[in-house]
Formats: sequence, structure tokens, C-alpha cells
Amino acid sequence: MTNVTLKRYNPLSSNFKINTFIAGLSCLLFTFIYVGLLYISKKTRIGNKNPGLTKDHPMVIKQRIKVTFITCAISCISVWTIINISNGFKNDQEEEMNFFTKIKSTFIILGLWIPFNSYYLFNILFAPLLLTMILYIGPLYVKFLDQELPFQKKSSLIHGIKYTFTTLIGFRNLIFAPFTEEFVFRSCMVPLLYYAKVNCEPIIWMSPLVFAIAHIHHAWEYYINNGRDYNAAKTGILISIFQFTYTTIFGWYAAFIFMRTGNFIPTFFVHSFANSQGFPIIYFSEHSQKQQLFICIALVTGMVGFGKLLFPFTSPRLYGETTLYWADNNNIIVKDLK
Repeated sequence: MTNVTLKRYNPLSSNFKINTFIAGLSCLLFTFIYVGLLYISKKTRIGNKNPGLTKDHPMVIKQRIKVTFITCAISCISVWTIINISNGFKNDQEEEMNFFTKIKSTFIILGLWIPFNSYYLFNILFAPLLLTMILYIGPLYVKFLDQELPFQKKSSLIHGIKYTFTTLIGFRNLIFAPFTEEFVFRSCMVPLLYYAKVNCEPIIWMSPLVFAIAHIHHAWEYYINNGRDYNAAKTGILISIFQFTYTTIFGWYAAFIFMRTGNFIPTFFVHSFANSQGFPIIYFSEHSQKQQLFICIALVTGMVGFGKLLFPFTSPRLYGETTLYWADNNNIIVKDLK
């Protein structure tokens, strides 16, 4: 097996550039639409006219799924339209692409395609997910001690699958929310900023802020459903600040993965796994001193391992065919498997 240097494939015109203001404004509008449509219908609106409704009410979940699909469609069509009016759909000879080639190119820049090479496909499916699981070694070890991992006494793989695919809350938390959020906030936003010639670092550090802003509305929902008094407002604000911080940090990671791999699948898998674990809370007092020591070792091991493996596990050379947004000198080194 040898290394070979390939020219990075660009599905759009090499001279193509999106106006930076339009790209930034589009990202803000996508966020406004994503959140705004959740409240446009009385069936999805939590407030004075819908007492007793929460975000977990079956009617609210069903209606929000419908309107979020609309948001995804609007975002995708908007990306296509912006590229089209900016004359991005041209080949190397600056000739206009046909309609089907435009669709294919759009899918590529959105990260919505699967490589035929099994080596790249395996890495897309498992490498970033494994990297994320390494970060969670500490919490996973605690679950092991508590017999809560799959195939252990207090866990049922079948029950977990049923919860994910047959309950509205499970489907929303583990499938629908990760899918739609990564599609809108990564697949649709990153290409616009990238083709606006924004550098990788600002895309990674700044674009997740709008992803975090999209979660601020939960403060209002908490206030509505918990007494609508000073304490409810204060707690809602504190929860919102925490969510803003947590989702910003996760957004940095997700944007980094999307740009390094050029593919939607890893960000969706990582987001779904993170949702399944929740924010790690470890009750040390429930474990023996020996177990507490091993928990601390597992936590440190996870953080150190994650830091050491972050770049190797997301190296563009592992994802060859789909890597678009991250390559040095416009070239990428991939494995020659022939």
C-alpha cells in the first residue's frame, strides 16, 4: 500500500465566489427560519394560548417535525439558488453545467454522497464516531460500573432500538434533531462561507454561534412551563446560557469534522451519539474509592486520548473522495489501495 497525491476535486467553478455578506446573511436567515417556523403554527407554539403544551407533547413533536422538514428544504434550495445566481455551476472550461450535474454538485458540497471505496466509507462511518467515544471513556466507564451499557443487566439493546425508532421523543432526540440540525447548520452553512472565501478557522469558530443561538428559545419554553415567575425566568436564562455554551463547543467540533471529512454522515453520527449520552454528570459518591480512582483515570485518559487523536482520526487522507473543504495547497494525500 502506497500514498498517492491527488488533485482535490472541486465540483464548482474554480473562479466562483459568493458574496461574503450574502453568505453571512443567509446563515442568519437559516437560523431565524429554523426557530421561527417552530412557533408559526398554534400546534407547535408553547405559550399562553396553549396551556399544558410542552416540547415533548406528541402533537408538538409531530408538527415541529413537519415544519423542520420545510426549513431543511428552504435551506437546501437557497444554497442551490445562491450558487446558481453567482455563476458557480460551471466546469473547468467555464461552461454551464446541465441540470443533473448541478444537482450532483450540490449534493457533493452538502456532503450528501457516499464514496464507492470501502476504505473511505469505513472511515466516514466509524472514525469520527470512535474519536467521540474516546472522549466519553469516563462516562462510558461509569455506565459500565452501573451495568447500563448494551448487553449489560440494566440495559436492553432491543429496548434502545425501539425507543429510537418507535417513540416520538426518541426519534426526535436521536434521529431527527441531529439530522436536521447538522444538515442546516453544517451542510448548508459551511459551503456558503467556504465559497465566500472565508478561512477555515473563522468558519469553525464563528458559524457554530448561530447554531447555539438557535437553542436560546428554550429559555422561553422553560419560563412558560414552570410558573412564569422570577425564579422560572432566572432558571430559564441560566439553562439557556449553559445550552448556548455547550452547543457552541459542540458546534466547533461538528464544524471541524464536517470540514475535515467533507461529509454529512460523521457529523450526524457524532451528534446522535452525543444526544444519546447527554451532558456527562458523574456522581462520585455512589462509587467506592477504588472505583472513583479508576473513573478519574478514565476521564483523563479520554480527554488526553481525544486531544492526541483529534487530527489523526480526522485527517483528510482518511476520507479521500469526499474531502472538499480541507486540503493543503489544494492537494490531498490518500491511500492507493490498488
